Amino acid sequence: MQAFFTYLLQVNIALALFYLLYAVAFKRDTFFQLRRLFLLSVILFSMLYPFFAVPALAELVPFSFSRGEEVRSEVLIGDVGWEVFGDEEVVASRSISWTTLLAVLYWTVTAAFILRFLVQLFSVYRVWKRSERRLLLGNVVYCPAKEVTPFSFFKWIFIHTDAYSEQELQQILFHESTHVKQWHSIDVVITELLCLFFWWNPFTWLLKREVIMNLEYLADNHVLHEGVDSREYQYHLLRLTYHESAVPIANNFNVSQLKQRIMMMNKTKSPALRVAKYLIALPLLFLFVVANSVYAGQDESVRLSEVTSDIIDAEALLQTNEYATIVAQESNINQEPGEPIFQVVENAPEFLGGQEGLMKFLSENTRYPVIAIDHGIQGRVIVRFVVTKTGKVSNVEVMRGVDPSLDREAVRVVEAMPAWKPGTQKGEAVNVYYTLPIVFKLPADTKKESQPVDAGKSDGEKRSDESGVSQKLSIVLDSGERVYETVDVAPEFPGGVNGLMQFLSANIRYPVEAQEKGVQGRVICRFVVKKDGSTSNVEVLRGVDPSLDAEAIRVIESMPAWKPGTQKGEAVNVHFTIPIQFSLSTGTKEDNQSGDAGKSDG
Repeated sequence: MQAFFTYLLQVNIALALFYLLYAVAFKRDTFFQLRRLFLLSVILFSMLYPFFAVPALAELVPFSFSRGEEVRSEVLIGDVGWEVFGDEEVVASRSISWTTLLAVLYWTVTAAFILRFLVQLFSVYRVWKRSERRLLLGNVVYCPAKEVTPFSFFKWIFIHTDAYSEQELQQILFHESTHVKQWHSIDVVITELLCLFFWWNPFTWLLKREVIMNLEYLADNHVLHEGVDSREYQYHLLRLTYHESAVPIANNFNVSQLKQRIMMMNKTKSPALRVAKYLIALPLLFLFVVANSVYAGQDESVRLSEVTSDIIDAEALLQTNEYATIVAQESNINQEPGEPIFQVVENAPEFLGGQEGLMKFLSENTRYPVIAIDHGIQGRVIVRFVVTKTGKVSNVEVMRGVDPSLDREAVRVVEAMPAWKPGTQKGEAVNVYYTLPIVFKLPADTKKESQPVDAGKSDGEKRSDESGVSQKLSIVLDSGERVYETVDVAPEFPGGVNGLMQFLSANIRYPVEAQEKGVQGRVICRFVVKKDGSTSNVEVLRGVDPSLDAEAIRVIESMPAWKPGTQKGEAVNVHFTIPIQFSLSTGTKEDNQSGDAGKSDG
């Protein structure tokens, strides 16, 4: 929705500037055909240019867009990707989404205008249905049942022939035939559609008025070229001033701006050399393309900072799945020659078969190195690679390693992946970075800590870093029921990852006490999703501050029933771990050391 509102803003800025250019430079000349071409061109350009970006143009501009310093509070799931904004005093989730309210208002009013447009179209059809078909000076016209101002709509010409003299009918026919032959109704319909969707921009209505007026200038000019006396024709227009218009959407013989039409008929023709002034529109067109190219090339996390990401940190799933995905904040840095590489896009790349297909592939193809088993080495290898716009996997690299043998195996299995469904940005397939943590874990009887990856971590964090690849472990609840750490089918929050993020967004409250003290950090909580879907046994594996820990526990305990995990087709109790990061982002932001103590930079 944010992207849609951004598009509306871009279009309407262009429409406003083009109208101002027209009003200042072109409105008073007599190049009516050229003006028609200009008006239609800038309308179509304004609606289409946001979809086109030229990376080469963006590199020519030495500046970038910036939102400036912004004081905000945010709650993140994991380390990156998702945030909730509040004011400086209290970080309350937004019970009412202003984006949603604006969207509802916009589409409600738009729907009303669309209904009005359909009614106008039906009015034309109704007048046509009730009109008598007649032949006037060799042309087919339709005589309405009641006297109305003559008008035309595409190939139909409506004239109440009984109300005018033969001379007047000839002038009217010349006028309306021009509208028909030059397809002026297309211009009218385009401007009507423009007003349907950009009704809130006054420049849209001004452009519509100018387009319709210019069509009348064209028709009037044709009548005078046919040899009709100018003064007589103008008097005829004055006699029609108070006649009722049948439908507002059509090309009416008499429109309200009669004074302007008469003045334009008496105006001296503009010198042909002044046609060159229309070339000044070209630099403005070029500037819009450059601006959009620069805008599209900026850090998406800056201009879309209030958009809730659809990504949950991998560690929220590591306790119930062997593999997960970590995606960083969006940007298109680290470009290869001529090809930008995105880290987050509108539609992320997808392994064929989705998350389950990815886990199945890794489970079937990952081989635990014998040397690592002999030495009791285990841990999490974080691998980053590029899913190209053709779906191929390339540029595999280890972002955080454990042991050379495990690192090599992680790279090998990633390079062996089949083609993915590529990610898309603005409807086009693009190259996208993808980060995958692969956990190597030994069975319980041979379990040893891997110093390169786990050194310095608390016991709770070590547990949160592990997910069984070799076997399924279990513990027992107080009630005597077994609790699994990993299962065949993981528990799922109602609505999936998006539903979980929306729930947390709507229910998490950043404690005021923590804000005042500048306390922030990541609280890792573990709980049990029972076989009936309820949550229980909430505990803090790694805390930050009593107030933040209590808030994390409170919101987890208030969760609705989950879809339980299953083992061999039966619902079972499953442990689930969620790291929730509380972060205050201000101009003097300081990290809370208690929240990240002992963690490596990775």
